[in-house]
Amino acid sequence: MQQGNILQIIMVVTGIVLFVVTLNSLARRKMTESFCLAWGLISVILVIAGFLLRPSEWSRYISTTGMVLVVMIGFCVVYVAYFMSAKISEVSRRNQELAIQVSLLNQENERILERLEELTGTDKRNL
Repeated sequence: MQQGNILQIIMVVTGIVLFVVTLNSLARRKMTESFCLAWGLISVILVIAGFLLRPSEWSRYISTTGMVLVVMIGFCVVYVAYFMSAKISEVSRRNQELAIQVSLLNQENERILERLEELTGTDKRNL
């Protein structure tokens, strides 16, 4: 089997695996919808590129060892980018939860201050 065909198979399989992992992350709420959409598009583009591109002269320009190295680097780049996307999604989700909690605490504080003002007859905010 030629290196070009192997590259095509790797691209298609990587795109399919990436799409399944992205759908799983969306279902488990590990990643936000915008990141999942971007990764879904990337995976579909990988599958389409794997079917449409025909690198027939690939072996003329790169050796088998170079091909393995390029594929390993590609996998590492995709993994790091996906990991960073998941962490950014987690941080943004936690940030949103904290904003909701702060809003609820501010609302409760306002209620307590109003109740204190009713009980004492003075404005405690001016102290």
